[in-house]
Amino acid sequence: MSLFSPDRLLWLWVALPIVGFYILKTRLRRRRVATLLFWDQLFEEKRQRSLWQNLRHWLSLLLQLLFVGLLVFALADPLWKFQSDQGQELVLIVDNSASMKAMDPTTEESRLQQAVMRAEDVVRSLRPGDKAALISAGSSVRVVVGMTEFGPTIEEALAEMQATEGPTLVPQAIHAARRLAPDPERRRIVVVTDGGSREKGGSREKNAEGLNPASARASEPTKADITLSKSEGSRDDTDVQWVQVGRSLPNVAISRFQVRRSATDPIGYVLLIEIQNFSDKEISTRLTLDLEDNLIDVVPITLAAGDTFRRVFEGASQQGGVLTGRIDTDDGFAIDDVARAVVPLRPSIPVTLVSNNETDSFYLRNVLESLPLVQLTDAGTDFDPEQASIDSLTVFAGVTPKSLPPGPTLIVGASESGSSHDGFFTVGPELASPIVAKQDDQSPLLRHVRLQNVILEGGRDVEVSDSLGEATTLLETAEGARVLVSVERESGRVLLLAANLTDSDLPLRIAFPVMMTNAMNWFFRQSGDMNPSLQTGQITHLPWDTANLRSDAGQATLVDPEGQRQLVTVDQRRALVGPVDQTGVYALVSDDLARPTDSNGSDGNEEAPKSAREQVAAGAQGQLIAVNLCDAKESDLSIVALDEQSAAELPPAGFSAWLYLVLIGLALVVAEWAFFQRRVIA
Repeated sequence: MSLFSPDRLLWLWVALPIVGFYILKTRLRRRRVATLLFWDQLFEEKRQRSLWQNLRHWLSLLLQLLFVGLLVFALADPLWKFQSDQGQELVLIVDNSASMKAMDPTTEESRLQQAVMRAEDVVRSLRPGDKAALISAGSSVRVVVGMTEFGPTIEEALAEMQATEGPTLVPQAIHAARRLAPDPERRRIVVVTDGGSREKGGSREKNAEGLNPASARASEPTKADITLSKSEGSRDDTDVQWVQVGRSLPNVAISRFQVRRSATDPIGYVLLIEIQNFSDKEISTRLTLDLEDNLIDVVPITLAAGDTFRRVFEGASQQGGVLTGRIDTDDGFAIDDVARAVVPLRPSIPVTLVSNNETDSFYLRNVLESLPLVQLTDAGTDFDPEQASIDSLTVFAGVTPKSLPPGPTLIVGASESGSSHDGFFTVGPELASPIVAKQDDQSPLLRHVRLQNVILEGGRDVEVSDSLGEATTLLETAEGARVLVSVERESGRVLLLAANLTDSDLPLRIAFPVMMTNAMNWFFRQSGDMNPSLQTGQITHLPWDTANLRSDAGQATLVDPEGQRQLVTVDQRRALVGPVDQTGVYALVSDDLARPTDSNGSDGNEEAPKSAREQVAAGAQGQLIAVNLCDAKESDLSIVALDEQSAAELPPAGFSAWLYLVLIGLALVVAEWAFFQRRVIA
């Protein structure tokens, strides 16, 4: 133990007057008395003594000197062995990831509750002059409390800390802690987590409960390996101390749950599900599948220790919705027992074909009839644009419309400029052997399509008027002619292809039906055949395609399962979402749909407000997003013992040493008064 202020030991000179008072001879006062009979006996007891012979109450003096010594020693501010004489900067990292929600069946406490108690013990070991900070390492790394000398602030933040439902980010939190406390001489990082560490040989030891991970998972990195890898190869971690909480628990988890539309059946869908047994015993459970609260299937499952159940399920639904999978277990960790996925809506696509003759529309007619869910109506030349439905696609094949109908419009092979009171597009003269030299690979219309070096006979340069809407060039020839242009219009999107399909080789390529499929999704703002489920803690870009999005940059609103709103950035019609720290179904909507809306029923009574999810499910513009844990590393609740270096001895819980010295000194004062001063006063 060292002293922070050894110069204060000079106060020990206070002991000299105390010793002087104890050896000081008491002078007798003169008084006249009637007899010396009793004084002779008293004189024998009070006869002259030497200086040190006057020290008869030596035990009382010793207690007084001990009190002074302890008080002066406390003023010198003694330090524990783990404390620096320069004042330390403690960064406390608490793992609040999903696995910290696991409940201990014996104590009925979660791992996070245990972590908070251990963290509070560390905070109470701080001494005056020390600084501390608190970082959470759940779905995202967050500095909960910055560097402060006031310990109660950190204790209050610990009491309010909640576990997220995402994976752990302890390594990233350690990097953040080093940036927060840059001085390595003063820095001390304490990580409170349920993760274990891997031995140097790569094998994982059996834990105290005797639970050994199955051999099937031995070669896979676990949460323990990720959490306590301690940035291998990056730098020395002597400034990090690890506090481990929790004990090994068996667990059965849904580790994969993804759905997509069938490639062959227009209304079919395919579900891939994976269930893992993270225990050393065989388990029997059942899997229940629901689509919008309608029971789809119940599957009994028996898994050996460490085994994995993997299966592909097929179903059919045109309306789609939220598909939910549940496993019937009671393992104290319910987050990974439920997973969700969004089955995309497959609505019918009404299409009206306008053409002069069957030759001009031959290829378009055939490809449209081959597309699933397309309801084709041939209007010939007898077509009134004003009577067109805004929800129907109008296709002009070899016909130049004098006015555009409301709703989405596809114009193929226009040889004349379209005209209205302002004029909405113009086409140039026919080009000689136009070859596609450039295409917009970022456009959803050309997804999975490569048209470079394709000859578009009859190609013409298209120029769109600003009054029509925002135009984007999708295909461009070597001469700079724009042969394929998309237009964003309020009343419906427009796509113009200035080429003759009869003489071009484009219809003979597989890219043509793919491009037309992309066009159907683009016209009606559909996300396609797959809406992948996200993982908690994941950051991703999602397509965000709504009619009220006026430019390539903007904002959307992400509504979580509890109705809380969060603004997300939209760039190039892609929304940046994440990290999300809660499982469930989210709604990505425009701001006007973010709040519940009231509606009146047919009977005149006011109905309950619809949530954002209900509005999207009812057909409002927006997108549902399923978020699951589905993380095998996080669902593995086994605990591996820390190695000797990682499990360094932690500081004793409690207060600084000076406080204990003062308390002991006060106890000595009380003892001295009880044994000596009290009798003298009495």
